[in-house]
Amino acid sequence: MALKAIIVALILAAGPSAVDERTQSAEPTVPQGSTIIVTPPPTEGERREELREFTKQIVRPPRLRQPVAKFLYPVCVEVLGLDIPDAEAIAERIRANARDLGIGADNNPKCLPTVRVAFMAPAAGPPERWLSYDSPSIAHLSGRQRERVLAETGPVRAWNRIVIRDARGQPFPLFDELRPVFSTEFAPEMDQPYSGSDPIITAEITGAAVMISRDAAHGFTLAQLADYATVRTLIETSAPSNEAGAPVPTILTLFDEAEPPAEMTSFDRALVAELYNASRNSSARRVYNDIARAAVESERATKSKADALDK
Repeated sequence: MALKAIIVALILAAGPSAVDERTQSAEPTVPQGSTIIVTPPPTEGERREELREFTKQIVRPPRLRQPVAKFLYPVCVEVLGLDIPDAEAIAERIRANARDLGIGADNNPKCLPTVRVAFMAPAAGPPERWLSYDSPSIAHLSGRQRERVLAETGPVRAWNRIVIRDARGQPFPLFDELRPVFSTEFAPEMDQPYSGSDPIITAEITGAAVMISRDAAHGFTLAQLADYATVRTLIETSAPSNEAGAPVPTILTLFDEAEPPAEMTSFDRALVAELYNASRNSSARRVYNDIARAAVESERATKSKADALDK
């Protein structure tokens, strides 16, 4: 009896049985520091603010008190550096986009080009060699604008020629007389109102150009290239920064993403259409807000349609 008691005591002292150990080791464990955080989707207001900030990033900011520049008249499109059928297909799609987005397009084959798209042959060298600060093609730009064009990276260079006018879209007589003396940077100082009821100026795009490496364009559809050129010329834009990525699909990432959009996205259309829908005197702040609002509304409509199809 004493021997039996001693055996039982030794078993208990030995701890859990091998079976117990296998059972315990089979239980799932949560690694330390692996807390799961569930992030709710942004509210509509938060999404508007996100897209507003993104818009401010890609739309080149106007100077103080200037509205965002835009074409005031239908555009005349010219495409260079491609076979004639491809060049005309791109030009026609740009014209169609301009009409759809409220700008208008001149179909006269003899019109003076105000939108030029040039596909640069390999013989032109890398984009860094296409332009210099003293290049005739950008000589009409202010020093600040030229520096911005030359600072662009990637296979594209784009710029807009902007003329500052009074609130009715008429030129400033005094500024025109002083144009040979002062650069266009001087324009904002010339916009002091002639009367208290006329305090606002307008900024007109009178010409736009985009240069694209023909090698970099290889593999894209004519529609993609035309839509990219549309957004880069009809509104003074920069390509989005690659650091954080775009928070919304946009054709402006055409040369940066492995799978870019096949055409202009709803955001791209809101970007251009809302600018051209606004008054020519609208402040930049108002335009940014309108673009973000329209983009969020488009997202909501798309989601509602998708939800309805799933039911």
